[in-house]
Amino acid sequence: MSASPEDPQGTDLLAEEIMEEAGRLVHHPVAEMKRLEGVAEEGKSAATPLILFVGVAIVLAVIVAVVMAVAFFAYYEG
Repeated sequence: MSASPEDPQGTDLLAEEIMEEAGRLVHHPVAEMKRLEGVAEEGKSAATPLILFVGVAIVLAVIVAVVMAVAFFAYYEG
């Protein structure tokens, strides 16, 4: 059976969903972040672990960047 253009399946469906999500994030980043926050709090989506992982990774990256900046400053100015 072949999929008709009106009924995407498999990688086509995944690519379409990714493009829709990226479009929402680019055009309305604040609203999309609030929506993703709600999805993570609800916990019913299959994307919840990924959303939480990315959130934790961003926080950790900011902490590491601040610590490295302080360390470099202390090394070169000390």
